Amino acid sequence: MPPADPLDDAATALYALRPDEFTAARNARAQTVAADDRELAARIRELRRPSPAAWLVNQLVRHRPAEVAAILDLGSEARAAQAGFDTAELAELGRQRRRLVSALAREAGSLAEDLGSPVRTPVLDEVAQTLQAAMSDAAAADAVRTGRLVRALEAVGVEVDLGDAVAGGPAPRTEPDRAAGTGDSAGPLSAAAAKRAETARARAQRAVAEAEERAAAASAALDALDARLAEADREHRDLASRRDELDAELRTVEAEIAEADRATRTLTRERDRAARDAEAAEVDADEAREAREALEGLE
Repeated sequence: MPPADPLDDAATALYALRPDEFTAARNARAQTVAADDRELAARIRELRRPSPAAWLVNQLVRHRPAEVAAILDLGSEARAAQAGFDTAELAELGRQRRRLVSALAREAGSLAEDLGSPVRTPVLDEVAQTLQAAMSDAAAADAVRTGRLVRALEAVGVEVDLGDAVAGGPAPRTEPDRAAGTGDSAGPLSAAAAKRAETARARAQRAVAEAEERAAAASAALDALDARLAEADREHRDLASRRDELDAELRTVEAEIAEADRATRTLTRERDRAARDAEAAEVDADEAREAREALEGLE
């Protein structure tokens, strides 16, 4: 096994991060290695932030490896056995592939939410487009397997443009080149080709069934969450209505308290005035009694 490429190692670590974490982490890693390897540091700084779709495909490779492997293996077998399909079978295989890719793209949307970076429908469309390209072309499949995509892939006819699509070094080849057709390729299929065709059909059917089962489970979970959300919304509205009622009651009580405070202050002033009047009257009464007693003493 060849020694690990330090640039590939750095790219693999960086492309596992969320897009909003990429630039700062890349610059920090480049600064860390600059003292020992300035050339490597410069190459790390040149790594580009992945597009949202490329980032999400990279995360599928990391977090859903079995599902991605199933799609890529199915594409490999389908390419190898394509001569074994008639027109109707090719059309059915195409439909199965699209259903499988759509299911994994939907799963990618859930994964993006789980990772804290939800994406919109156009991004999921690019994810599906990239997976389709990887199923149709061996080199594109190898590019996806790296987990270091920089941009989404697209199949144009039978070609997939991989220029600047993978960060770091080139994607290692995992699928051997298929031998070109021989002179008797137009004749009856060999037993091996027929077997590959049947294997591809069976794998496609199983993969689609499994993907649809996962999609049904996800749909059921979504329905349950929607029901809980609706109930929570109703409870929220009820509580908000009750809060408004209590706010109105509180305002009424506060107004009554304010009125009672005003009445208390008024009565307090009147009481103080009455107390002063009573005290003055008592003084007057005392003086009157003293005057009367003085007159009685003169008689």
